[in-house]
This record gives sequence, structure tokens and C-alpha cells, in this order.
Amino acid sequence: MNLFSEIQAEMQNFFAKWLIRHQSINGFKRIYFIHIRKCGGTSLNKMFLALTDEPPDQLYQQLVDSPGHLLIKKHMVFVGWNKKLINRGNYFYAFSHLPLHELRLPPHTFTITCFRDPVNRVISHYKMLLNYKLNKISHPCMNVEGEWLGNSFSDFLHRIPKEHLLNQLFMFSKNFDPDEAIENIKKSVHYFFFTEEFNKGVHDLNRLLNLHLEPLHEKRSKIRLEISNEDRTFLRHMLKKEYHMLKVLKGWSAEYSS
Repeated sequence: MNLFSEIQAEMQNFFAKWLIRHQSINGFKRIYFIHIRKCGGTSLNKMFLALTDEPPDQLYQQLVDSPGHLLIKKHMVFVGWNKKLINRGNYFYAFSHLPLHELRLPPHTFTITCFRDPVNRVISHYKMLLNYKLNKISHPCMNVEGEWLGNSFSDFLHRIPKEHLLNQLFMFSKNFDPDEAIENIKKSVHYFFFTEEFNKGVHDLNRLLNLHLEPLHEKRSKIRLEISNEDRTFLRHMLKKEYHMLKVLKGWSAEYSS
């Protein structure tokens, strides 16, 4: 970011701080979404942007292009991917792919995350990268992640870094410890749900936060992929720590919501 953009971002953040000074979201000051990749998070981000009654796809692109990734619409402040602004807390809704252990969220922040079946999540990640490669889409992530593809799904499994393979676990434990992650989630996440029950999760968020989010689903990749039983078995073995974590969380979630 150049100097002019930095000054512009600071001015926007100053205005955002003034704008939210009396903000209350069912007793909370702000909402932060811990966005685990390939778990339906972009849909949720656009649903919050849609609360402005403007086209969410256009607003999402404006957020991508704006200095500091800060956007103000209809007296609502949105922040994406910017660690500094996320920690400052001057927003209505913010999100990033940053692990929770790298953030210092201010008090009175309502935190959300969304989980997904681990095998399906990793396959979805691979299909996304493959789609970018085959269709020559110059997404910034391809500068690094394009090299993980290799010549097959098996190559991908051997090349993808551990923090991306076990991303659902790493977001809550830098040591890849399921028990540590479970404790951090119970302590620091106000509400979590599952991609497989996305609409129910949205319904519960509306109830908890007194909002009017409308379910929205991003288009899925049209790439057809045949995964061998051998690769699936190997992948599931690689993800056993995540499966353990989600099994415990699903049981706790059912108990918590009963």
C-alpha cells in the first residue's frame, strides 16, 4: 500500500471509529468471522454485506479494492483481511483467514466460524486451484498455491503445507493439538456451525444477533474430479486430528443448543 492509500485508510478508520461509537448488536460491539477457507465463508461475508441492501458481489469487490480493505456503507463498517484494523475493532463486521492465535480481538466482539467435513474441504481447495489453473485465472493465491497442484491429486496431498491441509485445526491451535483447539473454540468462539447445515446456521445467527441475513450460496466449481479410494483413505488418515476435533465439537454443539 502506498503512502496516499495508507493515509486514506487511516482517515476511513478514524471515521469508522466515530461511526460505531454507540453501536450495539444485541449487546455486542462488533462481529468477527474466523473464515476457514473452503467452508462457505465467502457466502456468509456477502450475506452480511447484503444487509446494506446493495448488491453483495459489487460490495465484496469494492472491499477487495478499497485502501486497507475497509468499506463503509449505510452507516455499516466492513473490514476484510486487515489484521491491524481487525484488532482495532472499529467495524460492524470483519473477517480474515488469519488463525485466531494471531489476533487480539477487543472485548465485546461476537465471534463466528464455520466448519466442514475435512476431506470435502481439502478436495474443494484442490478443485479451486485446478479451476484457476485450467481457466488461466490470475488469482493472487496462485503465486504460491499453484505449485502445490503438481500433476495429480496425489501430488497435491504431498505438497500442500500442513497449516493448509489441517486448516480447521490450525486456526485454533498453532501446535495442531485437537484438545487445545477445542478449548480455544469453547473459550473464544461465540457461535460455530457447519457447512453441511448452512441454512440452519444462518437461522441461528439471525436469532442470536437479531439480524435478517438471507441465505446465499456461492457457485460451486463445475470441475469433475475422480478421487481414488487409495487417495481418499490416505487423506482421511492425514486429517484424523481434525475429525477428532469436529466429532467433539458436534457433540458439544448439540448439547449447547439443546
